[in-house]
Amino acid sequence: MDLPAPIGAYGAADPLFLLLAALVIEAYVGDLAARLPRIPHPRALIARTTGELERRLNRPQRSRRALVLRGAVVVVALAALAVAAGAGLAIAARELPFVWVLELFLLISLLGQKLTGQKAARVADSLRDEDVEGARHHLRALAGERMDPRRIDALDGRGIGLAAVRGIGTRFGGAVVAPVFWFVLLGLPGLFLQQSVRVAATVLATGNRPGGGGYDPASEGDFAFPAVRLDSALEWIPDKLAGIFLALAALFVPTARPAMAAKRLLKARSWAIAALGGALGLMARADAAPSPAATAGTTEVARGLALFTVACLLNAGTVGVLVLLRHAI
Repeated sequence: MDLPAPIGAYGAADPLFLLLAALVIEAYVGDLAARLPRIPHPRALIARTTGELERRLNRPQRSRRALVLRGAVVVVALAALAVAAGAGLAIAARELPFVWVLELFLLISLLGQKLTGQKAARVADSLRDEDVEGARHHLRALAGERMDPRRIDALDGRGIGLAAVRGIGTRFGGAVVAPVFWFVLLGLPGLFLQQSVRVAATVLATGNRPGGGGYDPASEGDFAFPAVRLDSALEWIPDKLAGIFLALAALFVPTARPAMAAKRLLKARSWAIAALGGALGLMARADAAPSPAATAGTTEVARGLALFTVACLLNAGTVGVLVLLRHAI
């Protein structure tokens, strides 16, 4: 049986092996692009471009239909550019010597394992020290993409803990599982597509401009509507996988409740959030998301972080199995 050429040979590398390496490296060192201030981060470039397009096209005097259409044009254009850039780089990585190094760098920079863990740990530490204002500050970094800052400012310690648990679940699905899923499915074009749409949805839905302001994905505004809905569609399957990983992770975390985590999946809007809340034994609403009546403090955030860590290992282990299967076939 002929095995694929090892990394470096002929200047090429197996994409799945690169993904596995990126998951391991990113878990240890974090976002490499963020350590290079003179090099613009890929997500920052997308955010800057999205903001400029919104400034030019999001006009309050336009009708709702016109704003939705303009928002659709923006997100489709950004998605098409992202797919084209990913396809070009993927071809270059296969044909040109050692372009796989750039591919690995981008993979590491677009995953969110370490950053999510760091943000959640800071929330837990602040709650343990009874530093509510510090916990709010770190919660903004963890869950600010989907929460209105005014809501965060009004939260007490219990509310901060509950929001942090939801933030861990959301980021595991959107910043860890979704990039891996789309890279496995479509390679760099898929990864760039998912990242561009996610960033565009966040920028447009949090723009606070007429027709597009707001932080709640259910009331994102007319201009942001297409981007937010496309982002939700791209994260639908990854969210289900994230929920399964978190439910399985509960088997390995003491005091976690795997049966409750699994039970909440089928009736949940977000499997990742529901599985995490169920594993922690938090009270649930009708859609299986953790209820505001639940008591979530330092212990729950720390246990949620433990579940997140094990789920990341399961996610990486799945990629490892795919690598072995690819080499065995």
